Amino acid sequence: MDLQSNLDRIKGNESFFEKMKRIIPGYDGYVNKDNSRELDTIIRNKLALKLETNKVKISNTVSNLSSAGRLFETAGVDKIDKKNETAIAKFKSAARGYSGAFDVVKVKEDKLAQLYGFDEALLSSVDNVCGMFDELENASKPGGDIKDVIAKIGTALDELIQKFNDRENILNVL
Repeated sequence: MDLQSNLDRIKGNESFFEKMKRIIPGYDGYVNKDNSRELDTIIRNKLALKLETNKVKISNTVSNLSSAGRLFETAGVDKIDKKNETAIAKFKSAARGYSGAFDVVKVKEDKLAQLYGFDEALLSSVDNVCGMFDELENASKPGGDIKDVIAKIGTALDELIQKFNDRENILNVL
């Protein structure tokens, strides 16, 4: 669902008083920007939450390897765990995509829509990474080989982090 559809849905759920306030010149745009910022934050928190589910899978993987006497293989797991944590931190701490009334750099509505679309497009990448962690957990069971899966997850997390770093370019190009 695109940004405008979500903003329209929010407007439709407003009380009579909130709708009346939108008649004030400039207030409607202010509220839309504030709602856009909030929707962007919700999407990024959703992305971070999905990646946080990988922590259980990592723990299960280490447990499976440990019980099978394959502790030497956990070094690769530690590396992807750190990359997963980096991605979570980036999603949680990214710029909110909105400038306040007195900020020097103003973020226009088209940039807000672009950020929203960018963050929403990352959902499939995050789902893909989470699926790979499922694969890792299964490969850590007796008879499985985790080496290729770890390499695949490492590459996917690097690409995800790079895509998210590209998000900053949207904000910097005014």
